[in-house]
Amino acid sequence: MAISYLPLNKLPNPKLKLWTANFILIWLSNLTVTMSFHTLLPTLPIYIQNHGGSKSVAGLALAFLTAAAITLRPFAGWILDNYGRRAILAIGLLTFFVPSLVYISMIGIIPLLIFRVIQGFGWGICNTASGTVASDIIPQSRLGEGLGYFSMTITTSLALAPALGLWLVDKFTFQHLFVTSSLLTLCSLLFALSIKFPKKTNTSSTKAKLILFEKEALRPSIITLLLALCYSSLASFLALFVRQQGLTTAGLFFTVMAVASVISRPFAGKLVDTKGRRGYDIVVPSGLISIVICMLILSQTTSSWYLVVSGLLFGIGFGFLQPTMMALCISSVPPERKGGANSTYWIAFDIGVASGSVGWGILAGSFGYENMFILNIVPALIALLIYVLHRKSDSASASA
Repeated sequence: MAISYLPLNKLPNPKLKLWTANFILIWLSNLTVTMSFHTLLPTLPIYIQNHGGSKSVAGLALAFLTAAAITLRPFAGWILDNYGRRAILAIGLLTFFVPSLVYISMIGIIPLLIFRVIQGFGWGICNTASGTVASDIIPQSRLGEGLGYFSMTITTSLALAPALGLWLVDKFTFQHLFVTSSLLTLCSLLFALSIKFPKKTNTSSTKAKLILFEKEALRPSIITLLLALCYSSLASFLALFVRQQGLTTAGLFFTVMAVASVISRPFAGKLVDTKGRRGYDIVVPSGLISIVICMLILSQTTSSWYLVVSGLLFGIGFGFLQPTMMALCISSVPPERKGGANSTYWIAFDIGVASGSVGWGILAGSFGYENMFILNIVPALIALLIYVLHRKSDSASASA
């Protein structure tokens, strides 16, 4: 499970062009489908409750999608590595697109949950495929920087799409929401079909075996899972905690977080591309320490300034770690196994978000939100320990 780094004295040419037409197209494709995904995230539970569903049933909209996505990701990675990218990306986007069209007819709760499973299959496929296509297009000497910019699509979507979805539901109707979601996915499909895909990298006549996890990408994926655990507590419970503190400015945290994350991602990417192993040793520990400090400050929130400072710290930490772990997953495997590495990365992220949403809720109910956020330092510290111990074992191996 070794992590491969660019050698410090033989870095490839860093001046290779990054913002090519293909990179712009996959960037726009991922942004629009992720926007579609995030417009539905806060609004489908409201739709379910408006149609007579309980709070527990409303939570199934995300649970069903996440479970379906996790199920399909290993198969998506295997197909990407053995049969190329274009068809699987298009199939994933189409599978995600069709349920959005069906939602326009204002279906009942049970049919909606069934189509949510289908949409989860599509999300697992297209999300895995998009990252794999991006890693093909990005010059290897600028992989960290390129994935930093590519993952900005997620941050941008998180900053804009939930508010857009809630605004559409509040000012118009759910049908307007579903039409918008469908149009965004359609745009994503059109962008994807316009890409001139690189030639298939796996020229071997032997097909790779289907595996659930790419072993070489497992360690950075575990760190990703622990990062997602921290993120899930914020996504699920920050607004409730802030309201409990007598404040109405939870959105301030996410706005500052999004801005800080957008700024920090390309900076971290350039650092690991130019400094190699030393760059990772700067980016990963500082990102995790930033998250630890964020959670300690956030747990003591009494005014909006606490949200600004903690949002800034989490944005830096998340912006440093998320694309860097993706780069580590991809660079740890040969080019013909990128699909499997991407699948492993996103499975870890999905599991972290899904389990965190449940686990932190149980802890918050038992110990309160303040203590729950303090306990969030535990996964961050475990991730730091994993990285440091692995780094030491790497150094010992190199010396031997």
